[in-house]
Amino acid sequence: MKARGFIMVWLGLVLLSAIACQKEEREFIDESQDNTIPKDSRLAKLMRDITTHDGSYDDLVDGGNCYSINLPYTILLNGKEKEITKLSDYIDIHTTDFIEIQYPITITMHDYIEKSINNKEQLTILAALCSNEDDDIECIDFNYPFKLSTFNTNTNVFKTIDAIHDAQLFVFMSDLNEEMSISIKYPIIMELHNGQNTEAAHNTDLLSTILEYAVSCDENDNNPSN
Repeated sequence: MKARGFIMVWLGLVLLSAIACQKEEREFIDESQDNTIPKDSRLAKLMRDITTHDGSYDDLVDGGNCYSINLPYTILLNGKEKEITKLSDYIDIHTTDFIEIQYPITITMHDYIEKSINNKEQLTILAALCSNEDDDIECIDFNYPFKLSTFNTNTNVFKTIDAIHDAQLFVFMSDLNEEMSISIKYPIIMELHNGQNTEAAHNTDLLSTILEYAVSCDENDNNPSN
């Protein structure tokens, strides 16, 4: 009987804990109604643009700004073998150099999907599909981690998610659907291209901050420091 009583008490505590967690998440959503971010809103698109994979830093080698070659890999630079193991290795490469990629290579697309490339022809086809102006915003970055809250109107399920890096946040924002409500737990901090930080306290603040700084730097696609 004692064991049964203990189990009942334990189950009661678990139930209370679950109710408390759901209440906390519900309050998160309720307090943030004005901060709900619709899937097709301008803010949602800008957040995806900030977290889009920047494939422009190695354009001198791969010829396309919507993907980048995964490190390490090897090229022939003016006939001499050179291994690319870090971003600073691109500093030694210039527009007048003769470059031959040693295949196969693996590339990361703008949406973080990886593809294997076996020859120059495959890479040339991909490069032709890239837009002249890439969508990624390079002048401002999110400072992680920060919290997101979601509510599914079909299942009535609340969730709190920790945003920890660009790839995760990009996929999350891209997978939003009409049944999901999303809010940010403010304030959040963003890092500017000059190393300074700026803070946003709500959606309107975040939107205006992104628009203000999105074109505040020279997004030199051939500069690996971007």
